[in-house]
Amino acid sequence: MSGRRLPSDARPAGGRRLAFGVLCAVCVLVAGGYAGMAAWRARAATGAPGVAVAASGALAEAAARPHLVFLSTAVGESYGKVALVPLDAPDGPRYATALQCDRVYGGTSAGLCLGNNVLGGFLSSYSAYTFDAAFEPRHTFNRNGIPTRVRISPDGRYGVTTVFVTGDSYAAGGFSTRTTLIDIASGALVGDLEEFAVWRDGERVQAPDFNFWGVTFARDSNRFYTTLGTGGKAYLMEGDVAGRQGRLLRENVECPSLSPDGTRLVFKKHVSNDARSRWQLHLLDLATMTETPLANEPRSIDDQVEWLDDAHILYGWADEGPPRTTATSVWVLPVDGTEPARVFLSQAYSPAVVR
Repeated sequence: MSGRRLPSDARPAGGRRLAFGVLCAVCVLVAGGYAGMAAWRARAATGAPGVAVAASGALAEAAARPHLVFLSTAVGESYGKVALVPLDAPDGPRYATALQCDRVYGGTSAGLCLGNNVLGGFLSSYSAYTFDAAFEPRHTFNRNGIPTRVRISPDGRYGVTTVFVTGDSYAAGGFSTRTTLIDIASGALVGDLEEFAVWRDGERVQAPDFNFWGVTFARDSNRFYTTLGTGGKAYLMEGDVAGRQGRLLRENVECPSLSPDGTRLVFKKHVSNDARSRWQLHLLDLATMTETPLANEPRSIDDQVEWLDDAHILYGWADEGPPRTTATSVWVLPVDGTEPARVFLSQAYSPAVVR
């Protein structure tokens, strides 16, 4: 707006000022009541208190063991903070850091946060930033969009972020994403996946509506898998960072995650065979390209899973509503279908296994 002042007869009267003030107060009370109710519901669902930010010595000791990096959704000081818990004691003490974001992924020497609100308020932009083994921020990257996915390659060389440029859900039509590769050590931008050449059955494929999301890296960090959305369909793409290209493998694959042994992918697949539309987790054998639905998880899972080991996966699921607004927990599921899903870590989101 310009700095032009209103004429005196156009300024709000005292009654209007009072009404405006009352309206503001009501809005604050409603917002506070909503936040309080959400906090009460989260606490009531799990019975667990918030977790205090850990001292540097305790944090370093915990990080020296195999652990899970995650975002805390516990009520209190740790809400929204990057935290960790030993893998062999997920029900034991948790260690919260001072870092805060909406999506996190950790490695042995570095991590990547996506969604730090850099402006505040309702209209804000977001940033991504790397952090070191001591959970100290290093490189920062400005992002315009809503945070959705983040990953780091196994050797810590590359990181990747995905944001919604338009839209805020993979279930809605008309969304647009931006997926960017980052050099973790230098902080340099490697490139946007929309700049990569895409091939299908030996022919170059190009379209103005390309969208990429859900990157997962192989052990060499150069090869990766991701989802390419175009023409209303979602494809599995195998990518080559050095060659800046990728090839399409099959349809209806979203948010793939590569197993530690590099032989299988778990992904979410859009299905609507029982009078309702949902995402069902599937296991894909890369040698035979045979897919198997993980029927021991009947709920709709809108997350990119993390492998706990070669036999189990982890993912976030909220009891109701979007993640981090209700009692979100990290669940564990065996991929052989022998057992149902169970809670691995309550009041947590965005898990990353670090060994």
